[in-house]
Amino acid sequence: MLVSKSKYLYSSLWLSLLYIVTTLLINYQIAKEYLNVHGKTRALFGIKELLQFGYQYWVALAGIIALILAIIGIVKSSASGYKWTVILLSLLSIALVFARVWRVFI
Repeated sequence: MLVSKSKYLYSSLWLSLLYIVTTLLINYQIAKEYLNVHGKTRALFGIKELLQFGYQYWVALAGIIALILAIIGIVKSSASGYKWTVILLSLLSIALVFARVWRVFI
């Protein structure tokens, strides 16, 4: 095969880091929007968040791709010492999408 065995792990690592940063940036935008709304809009902000920032859930799909690459990298190579770090980062990139991290920014 032309692709090196550890390339899967490297690509999963970088994709996971990219998706974590992307999720944090989206959550920062959500927090800014929450601070700008008042009254009824703040009470129903979950609906506004879903309609305006619903694209954030597509990042979870990309995180699943990073997890699949990490699993393929683990199966294909046995010498790498950071396999579990890559798996945990890809799981974190998926979990951060569904956690309401924007509340920490308020």
